[in-house]
Amino acid sequence: MSCKVHDFLYVGALNVFNDQELLKVLEAWKCRACGAVLAGERPMGPITSSEGLMGVIEGGEERWLAVARKGSGSIPPDVIVVRARRGQEISVEAVDEEDSRLLVRDDWSVVRVTDGEPPRTVVVYDLLSQLKGYIDLSTWPPKAFTLQRRSPVQGDLKTI
Repeated sequence: MSCKVHDFLYVGALNVFNDQELLKVLEAWKCRACGAVLAGERPMGPITSSEGLMGVIEGGEERWLAVARKGSGSIPPDVIVVRARRGQEISVEAVDEEDSRLLVRDDWSVVRVTDGEPPRTVVVYDLLSQLKGYIDLSTWPPKAFTLQRRSPVQGDLKTI
């Protein structure tokens, strides 16, 4: 189902920290009528209302993935938002990875194309299911927490 004009409702934000420094905010909106998802990657500082918005995904064929990349030396750790679908190869440059090509499998998990193993310096989260929380990139793998009560246990975010 698709809308002529979407009626977006703010879903939430995923704050990205490196220790105590807030690096950016990943946000998502969902259309009340058709379920389309709009994602945004907002830098810190003054921005316009549409700056950092990345486009709309309609239907369940694609998802927005939050990809955490390990830093090394003068390269700081970072999180980027990637539009992906099952079976797609995505290229994510990361330190210490021989090959930057990753494959999104049918269960939405991500592996290296070359050997089918999980990447060592990249961690992937489903953006929409991880909102209302934060990721701290000061350790590896990153510490990721949700602010929603999901279970009696800690409430850590789960990678896909």
